[in-house]
Amino acid sequence: MIQKPEYPIKMIAIDLDDTLIRDDTTVSDYTKDTIRRAQQKGIHIMIATGRMYATASPYGRMLGLGDIPMMLFGGGLIQTLESKKILYSHPIPKEDAAQLLALAKEKGWMMQSYIDDVLRVAEYNHWVADYERITHSHAVVCGDDFYTPCGAPDKLLSCDEHDVLLQRAREIEEAMPGKFDIMCSKPTFLEITPKGISKGVCLQRLCDIYGISLQNVMSFGNGMNDLSMLKAAGFGVAVANAVPEVREQVPYVTASNNEDGVAKAIEKFIL
Repeated sequence: MIQKPEYPIKMIAIDLDDTLIRDDTTVSDYTKDTIRRAQQKGIHIMIATGRMYATASPYGRMLGLGDIPMMLFGGGLIQTLESKKILYSHPIPKEDAAQLLALAKEKGWMMQSYIDDVLRVAEYNHWVADYERITHSHAVVCGDDFYTPCGAPDKLLSCDEHDVLLQRAREIEEAMPGKFDIMCSKPTFLEITPKGISKGVCLQRLCDIYGISLQNVMSFGNGMNDLSMLKAAGFGVAVANAVPEVREQVPYVTASNNEDGVAKAIEKFIL
């Protein structure tokens, strides 16, 4: 396994939660300065997150990098930070979302939808409160109207205990085989996106837009939803707090999100 990039790095793709962002939801000045210095060397910087625009953009602006591209909803949307230009969009078909939400209502599953950059829920509970706290988001409570989607969701998300979510994922696949990619971004977050949509696929699309080879990309992540991007990039880097399945499959493991792992790897290999 390689321990350093084999090709010149021309783009850096960075996951936010538990990778760039510390557990206290901040980013250190050292990390911000290091990423800016990489950009000043002509390297494209990209945020790659499961978040929506409203909750990802404050971190993009915090970095002070200008109109950078942001991969949102785990790869379902690419939107620029300042101009808000949509470069790519692949939401869940409305009819598939309606069928899954009907199943969720029948089973009593807690679900969230993301339509037009609005987080929607049927009712407010402690899972929604936890999600709002972690992501600095605000959920709109829709009551029973939630189960009749007003558009095609960019993503659906279910919250519960981890073992419950693993069973839920199996039930969704059994009920609607081949419709979704389903994985946990955190132990209590089950992310549901259209089949074939992932951070890795989206990274390839962005590379095509910018005329950059995947071999020239360094990517950072921590969770299973980051793995496709880490494996697609020429040099995938996991933070030390990444789940074991991710750490075992990447060329390099840096320090944790709380120890400026992203910045330390950029400084080591690029600056």
